Amino acid sequence: MNTTIQSIIAMLLFVLGGVAPRAEAQTYPDRYIRLVVPFAPGGATDVLGRILGKRISEIIGRQVVIENHPGAGGTIGIDFAARAPADGYTLVLVNALPHTASKKLYSNLKYDPVTSFAPIGSFGTIHYILVVNPQFPAKDYDAFVKLVRSQSGKFNYASSGMGSAPHLAMELFQRAAGLDIAHVPYQGSGPALKDVVGGHVAIAFDNVAAVPLIKAGRLRALAATGTRRSLSLPDVPLFTEVEMPGFDVSGKWGMLAPAGVPERVVSVLNDALTRTVKDPAVREQLLTQGIDPEAGTAREFEAVLVNELKKWSRLIEEANIKL
Repeated sequence: MNTTIQSIIAMLLFVLGGVAPRAEAQTYPDRYIRLVVPFAPGGATDVLGRILGKRISEIIGRQVVIENHPGAGGTIGIDFAARAPADGYTLVLVNALPHTASKKLYSNLKYDPVTSFAPIGSFGTIHYILVVNPQFPAKDYDAFVKLVRSQSGKFNYASSGMGSAPHLAMELFQRAAGLDIAHVPYQGSGPALKDVVGGHVAIAFDNVAAVPLIKAGRLRALAATGTRRSLSLPDVPLFTEVEMPGFDVSGKWGMLAPAGVPERVVSVLNDALTRTVKDPAVREQLLTQGIDPEAGTAREFEAVLVNELKKWSRLIEEANIKL
């Protein structure tokens, strides 16, 4: 075969190779989409996935199938999604805080929380609450800080586990406030908060899991993260309203696809996600799950991931947090 013919064949293969993905993107979606939930069925993340998946299915006219791939703090399911074809038919649900922190927490992680994915967009934010046992001597945030500072090292706090979002959030808070509180890790927020209620541990820094206990008077809330007071806890001041106006920790929730997904596919999915979040019924369901509904673009969610990766990587190194 002469050089000219070889060149023509090579060019045709190149052109055809480029046309196929573009053609597929133009017809997207033409089959079901799977949404990976990297935690077990029935949990908070699974509930979020099913709320969103149902409405997105109605908008795009194709079924969104929830697939649970739990384990290793969500990294097993996220790794599964990272290795899927970059065609827009596999998505994964993530909370930016633990998702980005995983890079420093898991030494054998096979994906990068930022570069291995194409962000689709965000759909809301979860905030964290500083709580104490109702018998704790300090009745408000200012009294809490004064007491803990005056008796450095005396008190302890419970978290849902080593390297969990509540653990990292509390460590960041301690550094910002200049406090020294010992960490007591548990296997989940339920057992951790139960022991704070029982008085076995004095303090916790958790999210929506604490809300029912606060409302029931079994925990006292001292301050919450966020830019506006929670509709569920309107009497709890924000950190921006007390001693720490610059302190804020939140978990931005969003969807990712494997890196390399065509831009048009991202656009279709972001439009469906945005319309889903604006649906009044969906917004009410998200609020019930402790999520402040707010749709964000793919570029905005990518910026969140980049910033969160820097923040939590630095904290994990400085605090020498290891799993």
